[in-house]
This record gives sequence, structure tokens and C-alpha cells, in this order.
Amino acid sequence: MDTEIKIISRRRKKYVRSTNRDINIVHRNPNPESHPFEQAREYKRALNSVKMDRIFAKPFLTAMTGHIDGIYCLERHPKYLSRVVSASADGEIRVWDLMRRKTVANVQAHNQFIRGITISKPNGNFFFSCSDDQTIKQWRFSDLRSNVNSEYQKKKKPVSTFISEETLRGIDHHWSRHTFVTSGDTVQVWDHKRSKPFQKLTFGTTETSSAIKFSPVQKNVFATAGSDRSVGLYDLKISTPIRKVILKNQTNAISWNPMEAFNFTVANEDQNCYTFDMRRLDRALCIHNGHLNAVMDVDYSPTGREFVTASYDHTIRIFNIRSISSRDVYHTRRMKRVFVAKYSGDSKFIISASDDMNIRLWKSEASKPLLPVDRKEKNAIKYRESLKKRYGYLPEIRRISKHRHLPRVLYFMKQQKKKSLQARARKYRNMKMNNPSSVKQTKMRKRFIVKQLK
Repeated sequence: MDTEIKIISRRRKKYVRSTNRDINIVHRNPNPESHPFEQAREYKRALNSVKMDRIFAKPFLTAMTGHIDGIYCLERHPKYLSRVVSASADGEIRVWDLMRRKTVANVQAHNQFIRGITISKPNGNFFFSCSDDQTIKQWRFSDLRSNVNSEYQKKKKPVSTFISEETLRGIDHHWSRHTFVTSGDTVQVWDHKRSKPFQKLTFGTTETSSAIKFSPVQKNVFATAGSDRSVGLYDLKISTPIRKVILKNQTNAISWNPMEAFNFTVANEDQNCYTFDMRRLDRALCIHNGHLNAVMDVDYSPTGREFVTASYDHTIRIFNIRSISSRDVYHTRRMKRVFVAKYSGDSKFIISASDDMNIRLWKSEASKPLLPVDRKEKNAIKYRESLKKRYGYLPEIRRISKHRHLPRVLYFMKQQKKKSLQARARKYRNMKMNNPSSVKQTKMRKRFIVKQLK
């Protein structure tokens, strides 16, 4: 009787890696009939990934103390990721090291409220501060950090002092020239080596400009926010104003997108942020809502894909540039009204300052690990992110990913705001139904704009 013997044989090169750095060889049959439960398994993995993100979401890192009054100005260094400069209402300026989480230098710069602070962009060796005492002071980082025992170091005198004839409300430095601008009754253009402004720009009205910001791409263009609820654009190259738009509420802060040269976002008193294209100011590109009180500050990530906002409602929110609602909301029990929020230079962290005299450090992605991960963990994270993106439209996954716990006061404020918006929409529908001629049809992106001037 003949016996048939079958031998299983395989070549070692087909399933064994030659080195530890080679890609793992995975044998998989792509035929969908061989995997009838593939979609169900992936959905379950996506659901678990979303739940894990909420479980491990711990964005708050630390709170740094030292100021004895509310902090209203904050600026990050253009070169050093860990260096931040802050100014408080009592006239004190502090230089912080985020890695050591402590103050490395401090100086009593002014005797009155400090309204603005900016760092020289070409080299980052100096920073400027402006105050209600109508002075601008130039400081050198090395002078404040030096330990040389001399009278100059003990007194910590500024490098230069510029005296303005007008009240100053904001300051910003040019991105490539030794020039800075200040906002007040007029927009003044200053040079490092001149004691007086060599240019004064205005639209011909008597408004007071509060916020001012240079564009990082179109470096001669800057935007201002006025007390007459206006947002104006200026060009230093031609030394004239470009155009101006008047909104229904006042703007508190302006931030330019570093990757899209013509776009900027404003933080408004009506609890919303508006993204504009400077070439067309008659409508907004996007309306970002979610805050429950006035938005005090806005700052773009260096990637240009997200921005962070600080609000009077004791929270900071992170928005995608194309999204109406916020991606995440950060708050703590002890944090009060937040006046400033900035991204770090590597976009991994967020620095916020509030009037409770604390500077807080947050992760930009709440559930992302800070410690280095190995290659397998990186691949697993990418796989989970792709699953969340693929199944993110499903109700259960969408509900878990968007849900955020709010304090009791903010929760009831949110419900009250929702009822108010519903009542306003119901009134509009009734007016349109009963008397259509009395209702003016206006698009949502144009309703908050009063007029545009050129």
C-alpha cells in the first residue's frame, strides 16, 4: 500500500527580517471574503481609541507663579522655544524658562499698566514694552540675565527709552527690519535709533487703536483694531492705509496665519472669532463660535492649521482654521479670566496667562504622550488616528470625541445661550412667514459687518 506524504516547506527569507530595523513581513490575504468581520473589528477599535483619548486626556502641565498682579501681556521668543516674556498690570516684566518652569529674570520696567510687549524679530536680542505712562522701553535679554556685579546690572536700566506724545495701547515689531509700530490715537512707526516716530498713519478718524499685528508673510502689512469697532489694514511700503471694515462689536486681538499670507483672525467682543481674507473684507471666510463671553486673545499655531483663543469665560479653546466649533476646551478650577494665550514655537504646547497672577502650560493635544515612544507605538498611534478619521462620522464615536465636561456655571450659560439663539431664529422665521418684505436677507458671514471703507 502506497502512502502519500505532504511536506510543508518555506524559505527563511520570506518570513524572517535580515536586521532588526527592517519592516516586519506580514502575510495577509487581501480578499474581502476571507475577512467577513473586518468592518466590525475596525469599528470596535475606533471606538476604543476614542474612549482611550478621553481617558488619557490630561492637558494641564503646570502653573508658574511670581507675578503679584494680573498678567495681560505675553510673548514667545522667535528663536528659543523655552523662552517667554510676560508683563503684569503693576509694571513688572518677567522672563521665563519653560523647561525649568521658573523665572530667569525680572525687572520693574514701568510704574503703570503695561499695555504691550514685543520681541525684536531679526535677532531676538531685545524686547520692547509700552505702558500707560506714554513711554516705550527697549531691554536687552543679556543685561537682565547677567550676574555681573555692577551698578548698571543692579539698576537694570533699559537700553533706550522712547517718549510718545500719545497714549499707547499696543506694540509690535517688524519681522525683518529694525522697526516697530505702536497703536493709540494714531499708528506710529518707530526706528531703533530714533527718539521720535518717523511716520504717523491714520484713516482720518478719531478712533483709538488697541491691538496691532504685523503679518509674518507680507512683512510690510499690519492690521489694527480700533475703538470704533473697526479693523484696519496698513502698508508700510506705500505709507498709507489700505482698507478698513467696521464690525458690530469691538475687536480685542488680531493674529495672522503664518502659512496663508492673506488670512487673519480677529477675536471679538460678541463671543466669536472671525477669519478674513485681506483682499475681501466684505465677508468672513469662517465664523468660529463656542465661547460664552468676550474673546480676549487669539494666536495661530506655527503650522497654520489651528489657533488658540483666550476668553473672559475662564477657558481657552483650540480651533481648526476651517471648523466652526472648537476642537478642545481647557479650563481649571482656579483659573480666572484669561487675557492671553500663545502657542509655543514647536506647536506642541500652549501658554496662557490670566488675572489670577499665574502662567499655565498646556499640551496642544490633550492625550498625546510627552515621553518619546518607540517605532511600534508610533505605528499604533497612526493606525488609531486613521481609524478615528474613517469612522468619525458614526454617531457614537462622534458623540464621545466631541463631548467635553464644562464647569456648572459654564454649562448653564451654554444652555441659556442655546435658548437665546433658538428664540432669535424662531422670531426670524415668524417675521419671514408673516411679513416677508420687512425681513432683509443677509448671509451669515455678512451679518456682523456694518460697512467697509477704502
